[in-house]
Amino acid sequence: MAAASALLAEPALHVAAWLVLLATFALALPGKLRDPEAFAATVRNYRLLPSWASTPVALAVIVGEILVVLGLLWPATRAAAAVLAAFMLALFALAVALNLARGRRSIDCGCFRSLVRERLSWGHVARNGLLVAAAALVATVEPRPAQMLDLALGAAAAVSFVLLSLAAAQLSFDPRHELVLEQPQPASGSVS
Repeated sequence: MAAASALLAEPALHVAAWLVLLATFALALPGKLRDPEAFAATVRNYRLLPSWASTPVALAVIVGEILVVLGLLWPATRAAAAVLAAFMLALFALAVALNLARGRRSIDCGCFRSLVRERLSWGHVARNGLLVAAAALVATVEPRPAQMLDLALGAAAAVSFVLLSLAAAQLSFDPRHELVLEQPQPASGSVS
């Protein structure tokens, strides 16, 4: 137990977790900000909400992502931002898992709209699980004081994780099978 506590308080691990969260949310924002209507259509394609709720939920996601990015920048608000990030990531993982369980894989996940297009996969659920763990670490564990080497190692680990995630997304996209942008369902108020 003491070894696990010491590992969790490792400053390089904290820097990596913090920067991965910051980069993930910062990279997810531009495409959503550039075209919020397209993001609302992506939310609608998940078919988990009544059609009328897609635009307000999409806007709430965008505002939440902005709050996470801004909150992660300052130590005084970092823990609260990490809690919000964990909540949003867990909800997204649940939305993806529900669609995968229903056999719906050919819709765009909406994650990094300006960088890559991705179909839903269990890899999203796994990646979000890792990101929720990173957010929990940032929110709950106070790291030991960091040295320059800790900062460098944490930054290198964060850059590696983000680049590998983007590369995996790009490699998993098969352009021979276009992503389906499904037509909006009639606003019946029910969830299919």
